[in-house]
Amino acid sequence: MPLRYLALLLPLTLFAQKIEVQLVRPPKIQERLEQGAVPQKERQPTIRKVFEEAGCTVEEQRVDRGASNVICTLAGETASTIVVGGHYDFIDRGAGIVDDWSGTSMLPSLFEALKGRPRRHTFVFVAFAREELGLIGSKQYVKDLTNEQKSRIAAFVNLECLGLSPTKVWVRRSTPELVSRLLAVAKAIDAPVEGANVDAVGDDDTHPFLLSRIPVISIHSVTQATFPILHTPRDKMSAVHLDDYYVSYKLIADYLAYLDLKAE
Repeated sequence: MPLRYLALLLPLTLFAQKIEVQLVRPPKIQERLEQGAVPQKERQPTIRKVFEEAGCTVEEQRVDRGASNVICTLAGETASTIVVGGHYDFIDRGAGIVDDWSGTSMLPSLFEALKGRPRRHTFVFVAFAREELGLIGSKQYVKDLTNEQKSRIAAFVNLECLGLSPTKVWVRRSTPELVSRLLAVAKAIDAPVEGANVDAVGDDDTHPFLLSRIPVISIHSVTQATFPILHTPRDKMSAVHLDDYYVSYKLIADYLAYLDLKAE
């Protein structure tokens, strides 16, 4: 591990004292994944329902006449904001469970993990529409932000194609400091995480945030071996390794709680 990462590693005792999350149990995580096996037009109401069942009051941001971003906000003690996103649309050649219901269906469970205690930052969980048609939902989300709102975003955390393997991070796309902090948390809880750049695979919803100079991190699980699953009939529930997926969930929940302590 590069030396610049070492200074960010939390002592295990301090980490245990500072990082408090209330994790959703594995059966509920699996149930939420399975709820994504619906036709394209049912994805938006499905993620809205899951957010509401998790205890969140949901807003919708119109993207076009056929779709909206679905937004859940966990108010914090300050206006500083951490945005967490995934996209709910998919390519119809598969069921789109990996790409990207795996990221989207985790958002309500992350909301539940964080809501049990006061948070310094406001967390905004966004299920983006129309990612597969050119990042339309995330572009609209960023476009509608004022300059002041953009300045308040400490980080955008994108969740894309999780559960194919242990947690990966798109290093070349991500802000180095956010990668450092993910490695710090992974080290503290002994969770596997590796760098896996996916530049050749395509774009993702970090792009509009990057263009607005907002720090980003793209978390995924794609490898050379698993990439051929995406956008094919193989993208279905059986492609997800539930143990890897749950470890990713725990890591991301702890990571968000750590960012809440560290992000400015």
